[in-house]
Amino acid sequence: MDFPATLLHGARGTGLWESLLEAASGLLCEAPGRVLAPWQSRACGTCAGCHLVRAGTHPDLRVVLPAALAAELGWGAEEGAEAGQGEAKGAAAGREIGIEQVRGLIDWAQGTSHRGGPKVALVHPLDAMAAPAANALLKVLEEPPASLCFLTGTHQLDRVLPTLRSRCSLRAWKRPGAEAALAELQRRGQADAEAVLHWSRRAVFEADPARGLDWTRRLVRQLAEGRVTQLDGVTPAQALESLQKLTLDLVRVRSGLAPSYLAELDAPLRRLAGRGDTGAWLQWWQRLAQAARTPDFPVHAGLAVQAWVVELQQLCTSGTN
Repeated sequence: MDFPATLLHGARGTGLWESLLEAASGLLCEAPGRVLAPWQSRACGTCAGCHLVRAGTHPDLRVVLPAALAAELGWGAEEGAEAGQGEAKGAAAGREIGIEQVRGLIDWAQGTSHRGGPKVALVHPLDAMAAPAANALLKVLEEPPASLCFLTGTHQLDRVLPTLRSRCSLRAWKRPGAEAALAELQRRGQADAEAVLHWSRRAVFEADPARGLDWTRRLVRQLAEGRVTQLDGVTPAQALESLQKLTLDLVRVRSGLAPSYLAELDAPLRRLAGRGDTGAWLQWWQRLAQAARTPDFPVHAGLAVQAWVVELQQLCTSGTN
């Protein structure tokens, strides 16, 4: 069996991790007559192999994640995360895949299959590797052991090192359709599913696709009424993301288009759009985007959010029609 390495790439919250795990499950399924090809194999969900994958204990599956992401996904007990947990804690606060994790993967890859089928290495995200870890991983990609299927993903394809990207078959992952995204929100019991569908732009597989929505609703209503009280309940990163979405909706409404993120607030957005200046809002959005690239904030979180809200309030009152 010869499995080319696959790099799945797509936007955050669109189910990329879920698809990678589903592909791994299909390959490791032990039902009779299965097709051994990524994204063509379908797991039966009932065989011993499927039970082991679901429990995170399949000996022929190696999942390598940054420590922070492993905890977020509830995959903290798997061997790949444990192998580099101590190292990863010191590497960008657990946001990187460390070289010890990759070395553990290499050692595991050289062994024979425990259950007589393929072995699956799942590394995500591939852009979370510093140069030493990436160089070590190249050994597996250049000379993969027999029956090893290498699956990986990224939300930022341009940040994957070219040496890694060139050795993988690229596969684009699209956003789920509106119907499928709405069904996922309803399955989760998400309140205001229709509003969250618009707010997340169908990126409904995020841990919290409604993140920042209630805060932005309150902000819009207060701006429309001309009074902004203290707004808490968000981190600076969440506030930046929410303010970017709000600003783009204001620009759209100002241009005669319907809002993309806050369709439910069409009326108050139109009142605000009539007060502001499109050019100033676009410059403001660019400043927000620049601030969002900074991983840590040098000022108190509450003061940072308050400063951005005050600036937005000024933009909504000082523009001309």
